[in-house]
Amino acid sequence: MDIQRLVDAYIIGLGDNADNSSLRQTLINRAYLYNTDNIVKGDMSLLELVQALGSYLASEEAGRRSKGAHVLSDVLTELPESAIPAQATTRLVQFFCARLSDATCVPHVLASISALQRLSSFTDQCSVDVLRALFKEVHVQSFQHSTRSTAYKLLDQIIQSHPQVAKMMGDDTVLGFAQMLDGEKDPRSLMIAFQIIPKLAKLVDIKNNADDIFDVVFCYFPITFKNREGDPSSISPELLKSSLRAAITCSAHFGEMAIKPLVEKTTATSQSVKIDAYETLTAATQTYSPEVFASEMEVLIEQIREDVVMASDEKVVNAALDTLEAVYSVVSPAAPLTSSAAGQTPEIDETTTSLDYVLKDAIFQLTAEEVKNSDQVGKLLLAAARSSAYNCNVVSDAVLPIVVERLGSTEVLTLRRELMDVLNYVLSASCDISRKAECLEADKDNLLNIYRLDASVPLDKEYSFLHITRLKGITLLILMPQFLDKNETSLALQTISRAAIERNEDENVNKEATHLLVQLSQSNPDQVQTTVLPMFFTALCEDMVAVHKIASLLNALGAIGVAASKVLLPILDGLASVITTGSLALSHYVPTITTIRKMIETTAATTNGDTVCPELMTKVVAPLLSWISESPDTGHQNQHSIVVEIAKATAAVFSKLDTETQGQYLKPVFDRYSAIALDPDNTSDPLCQLLPLYSALVCACTPQTKLPVEDLSRYLGGLASAALKTTSAVHRDVSFEIIAATINKANAGTRGELTKSVLECADKVESGVAHILLRHWLARALVNCNDKAGYECVRWLLGQITQGSMYSTEAAEGFNIILGNHDWSVTPATHGVFKLLSKQRFYATVVPEITSSFKSASDDKIKANLLVVLTHSVQHMPKSVLMSGIEDVVPLLLSAIRLTSGSLKAASIRTITMVVLETPDTLMSKVSSSIIPLLIGSLTYSDAANTVQVRQATLDALSLVPEKYAYSVIHGARRDVLRALVKARDDRKRLVRADAVKAYNKWLNFGDI
Repeated sequence: MDIQRLVDAYIIGLGDNADNSSLRQTLINRAYLYNTDNIVKGDMSLLELVQALGSYLASEEAGRRSKGAHVLSDVLTELPESAIPAQATTRLVQFFCARLSDATCVPHVLASISALQRLSSFTDQCSVDVLRALFKEVHVQSFQHSTRSTAYKLLDQIIQSHPQVAKMMGDDTVLGFAQMLDGEKDPRSLMIAFQIIPKLAKLVDIKNNADDIFDVVFCYFPITFKNREGDPSSISPELLKSSLRAAITCSAHFGEMAIKPLVEKTTATSQSVKIDAYETLTAATQTYSPEVFASEMEVLIEQIREDVVMASDEKVVNAALDTLEAVYSVVSPAAPLTSSAAGQTPEIDETTTSLDYVLKDAIFQLTAEEVKNSDQVGKLLLAAARSSAYNCNVVSDAVLPIVVERLGSTEVLTLRRELMDVLNYVLSASCDISRKAECLEADKDNLLNIYRLDASVPLDKEYSFLHITRLKGITLLILMPQFLDKNETSLALQTISRAAIERNEDENVNKEATHLLVQLSQSNPDQVQTTVLPMFFTALCEDMVAVHKIASLLNALGAIGVAASKVLLPILDGLASVITTGSLALSHYVPTITTIRKMIETTAATTNGDTVCPELMTKVVAPLLSWISESPDTGHQNQHSIVVEIAKATAAVFSKLDTETQGQYLKPVFDRYSAIALDPDNTSDPLCQLLPLYSALVCACTPQTKLPVEDLSRYLGGLASAALKTTSAVHRDVSFEIIAATINKANAGTRGELTKSVLECADKVESGVAHILLRHWLARALVNCNDKAGYECVRWLLGQITQGSMYSTEAAEGFNIILGNHDWSVTPATHGVFKLLSKQRFYATVVPEITSSFKSASDDKIKANLLVVLTHSVQHMPKSVLMSGIEDVVPLLLSAIRLTSGSLKAASIRTITMVVLETPDTLMSKVSSSIIPLLIGSLTYSDAANTVQVRQATLDALSLVPEKYAYSVIHGARRDVLRALVKARDDRKRLVRADAVKAYNKWLNFGDI
């Protein structure tokens, strides 16, 4: 097909809206082969293509001209750079510039120029020609959005790739862009345009035309719109706001025109407009001149004060205070460095300071008989003082004498607290050494007298709010650089520590003191370690210390350790020490070891866990292991809990060690415990109770760590045999945990041999409930790594249930082992192997078998056990998996709600709740007739099956129903639900009563117009 016929066919296709992809590719291929040095030559140059389009491009009919430009645009857009000769670029640019005067061709011409603009042969002169033609010939706002967007993008591309052109054209570029933008309404185009303005302002001196560009930009402020959900081309409202803000504040030349309308916008009733105006003013401080702000300072500060005092919205308050700080940072003079260097307070010229707008009102409030809005006054003073070192000195010098004098003359607790609140705000500005107020040194004695660092003061007799305010002030004195000496700092820390340790009538005092210690541990870790920690450890070891106090102390130590890495190890080391030395009362072993375990798990899960854990193993875990091993019988009634908590901590740390280090620790452990683990008759040996430690270490090994045994298959078989014969549940469970973890981490070939060996040894032992549990653990190991042998175990277990075995109940209950969580065996944290889609495969394989067996079963016990299996299976499924085929599962879940109790019943209700949340239409036919009556029955607290967990899950479900279903669907059940919720509001448990009130309010208002 010759060129002309090819072009004609393409244009006919455009007119018929046909698929032109093959013709387009043919044109592109022929042009590409001709215009490169390829051996195979094409037969069409770009110029020949233009000639072939001549009758269309020169036609008097607008439609034909547009189609001709369309063809050329399509080809140029798809051609690679190497296919367009350098000498053709200039000719094509000139051609397209001439065509910009033809409105019908503009959309395709702009696309063609954009395609040429990416070429290296697109010169500065080409850019000049394009911009002049664009500004002169194209009325951008007369075109559709796609064309306008292309025009903005083309201008943006030229500014970025040829900035010298935009700079050279100067005013023409600015005025041309202003003309393009005037009247634009589409947010997508505005986003591009707003991003162009800062680039223009950086390249071009816009002073002469600032008013023109400002007028077309500021008219959009404040900008609001709702993005379209699901539209990939939609933009974020916040991103559009920030782009407009950047455009308005990009040049100092906009300052005089922008400042007054921006200040006026802060008086808007809309909170979003207020916030936008404040944030724009804050951004403007980076570019606008101080003189611009000075003219509107009084009005602006008055509005900020009103918004802060009214405190209608926290976001508005924060935005206003940020603006106050930013504005004062540019309008106030810098601190006189000479006087500061000499250690003297800078001289302050009160007649010229702009701080008077804040200070006058603050002083009026502080000198009034009753201090009103002390918190708001303090925030305003803090923002002003934080703006610069000079302002910090001015504010401190003005406020401090007034507060000191009034505190010295009043004993009214409320007034003292309000004054100290304000003082705390002022002091907090000086915690940064770059702006510390010099005048504070002269008033140090007064401040120490106000906050009373003496640790002997009886803390529990003070007014609690005043006490909390005082503690905050003491913390600020510590944080202020070089304000307190070492002894004073130690005394201050002791005061805060006592407030955290000793019981106060108001628990908020203890909580606030703990929070302050956490803050100080990050800034003063060494002093916290030497002063605070010994006080806590001493308090832990006191005689007859109350349980609630121990919990408070441990929570405080845990929070401090997790927040500050430098004191983490000293805390853990100290806690381990009070245990191993016997300094701690027996009753406090479990909560203390639990705190150690939680801190270790939190640390091990961080990014630097691999670095910290070797030291934790040496200094914390190893001493605990030695202690419990040397005295396996602590005499504590919760001996097993102590062992398990240490085992959890051990697994968390040991899993982070490298293979070589793990091997070094394993050898002595195996020497000590393996013989006991392989002997089913050693149940009386005290070390048998410590076998969870053995399990935790073995299960936490990496797959590359080799266990110190000669024959792994024989070893696991021996464990299985001992576990099936022993009468110790601890011994049995530990053996199964080790077997499962080892098989799970083995490679595919070895895994089958190990499984076979274990089952062969099991077959030699008389059947019992342990055989059932062994299959559960093998299924856990194999199902999670997608091994088919795992499903053989699952079917064996289902067979025990459907055949009515004497162990069918244990077989059903144990399904929680297969997919449920465990502390250390076959878990992601301990290097367990979890293959992709393993849970999906389990769901797709097992749930249909459960459903089929349930439908065919006639025995109620078998049905109940199958429902237990189903509940255990679905509660561990990801939401996306569960929603697939949920229609077949729902009837069984409803039966599970009727026939199960406790955690299983709660799990079934939560699954139903998930279905209501995700796919409510699935349950629409059942919600009123079946689901709601079941939920009402689950609220009766006199029924033992309805535990607190069940009742809370039920109330969550009932609260969701009115949100997901129309009134016409469930109105018939509304009266019954309200009656049940009235009774639930009198439930014996406070949490249930609170949930019942929320659900009652939703149903009471449901259907109201």
